[in-house]
Amino acid sequence: MRTLVAFLLGLILGGIAMLFLPDPRRDELNAEVRKQTDALQTQLHSFGDQLKTLSLPKPEEKASPSPSATGAQ
Repeated sequence: MRTLVAFLLGLILGGIAMLFLPDPRRDELNAEVRKQTDALQTQLHSFGDQLKTLSLPKPEEKASPSPSATGAQ
């Protein structure tokens, strides 16, 4: 999560810096941001694949699906 926040902060600061930088440096920043977004997209795809294969533990059959109304009058 910390990595994602740092990445987004870098994108925001990079976008602001691109407004004030000369063209050659702006092109370098664009290439760097493109690499970072591609890496983030790859990580999100792998995370999605992990979630697809995630198996959650099944609840016990004795447990009631809703809370009981004991004590509520």
